[in-house]
Amino acid sequence: MAWLISLMLAVGVSGAQTWLKLVSREPPPGKKHALTIDDAVFWIDWTVAAVVALCGSLIAASLEHKPIATMTVVVALGAILVGMTIMPFGVRLICYDGSGGIKGWVHVVCANAFGLIVLMSAVAAGVKIYG
Repeated sequence: MAWLISLMLAVGVSGAQTWLKLVSREPPPGKKHALTIDDAVFWIDWTVAAVVALCGSLIAASLEHKPIATMTVVVALGAILVGMTIMPFGVRLICYDGSGGIKGWVHVVCANAFGLIVLMSAVAAGVKIYG
């Protein structure tokens, strides 16, 4: 159930973020909105949220002297390592062009899917740590 709550929270926050971008930007002449394809890229937000939440779970469990399985810590640290070091370079190589723009909608979905994988891995590890 924690994974579903986390997924709904990620979607809700992304929706709110998109709404704020939509209403806060003046549309260019002849357009109804000022949103761009880059506004649909959420993998960075989801990866950072995952790392912060996972670190919080580890710190809270440590402060309460809860026993944590070694494999759980390895998986948690692996998710942090992949999400903050390896994944950004992979996304840059696969999803972005030479000028720093996202290549297309398939690449937005791909990048966001990787971000969700990191987020869901952090949730699973957090549940094991603190649940």
